[in-house]
Amino acid sequence: MAAEVGGLAAALLRRLEGRRAGGEVVERRDAGAAAARVCAGWGVRRALLAGDPLLDDLGVSEALAGSGCEVLRWPDGRGLGWRELLGLEGPQDTCGVTVPLLGVAERGTLVLGTGPGHGRSIDVVSMRHLAVLPAERLRATLAEALAEACGGAGLPPSAVSLVSAPSRTSDIEKISTLGAHGSVSMHVLVVT
Repeated sequence: MAAEVGGLAAALLRRLEGRRAGGEVVERRDAGAAAARVCAGWGVRRALLAGDPLLDDLGVSEALAGSGCEVLRWPDGRGLGWRELLGLEGPQDTCGVTVPLLGVAERGTLVLGTGPGHGRSIDVVSMRHLAVLPAERLRATLAEALAEACGGAGLPPSAVSLVSAPSRTSDIEKISTLGAHGSVSMHVLVVT
């Protein structure tokens, strides 16, 4: 099982790197420090975290706050207003921290679902996107991931986003622009 998870993690990270995203495999005890290191490297001063208890369990919230980053939680952090979260007021270098439902190795894709603690816009409103993905949530194929995310036991999320890289678009002259409809950079911590 560990070899399979390691192979899926390696495939996911290879696909991400091919699309100008980054990632790494970290042990559970190092997840908080890795999150703080990535955000510090980006110059992030404000982070909007999904309201997922896993981020506290892994020490991500505490490590970010300890590094001098202002930590806001979904949905309570929205109380400041969208202008602050977009970096239009206050710190411009912001980071959305998500906990994906699943990761897809074959495509290098994150499956993000909405719910009470995870709004649709966490990965979109911030300049940077940091995903904290437990290794046991890796799946080999998109079909497998979507079947589980949308057709499993219980109520499916109200919306599912597939995120495979930083947002980009090209105009008529084919000039690629990052961050057009979301973050300009993305990093995935695969937690073992």
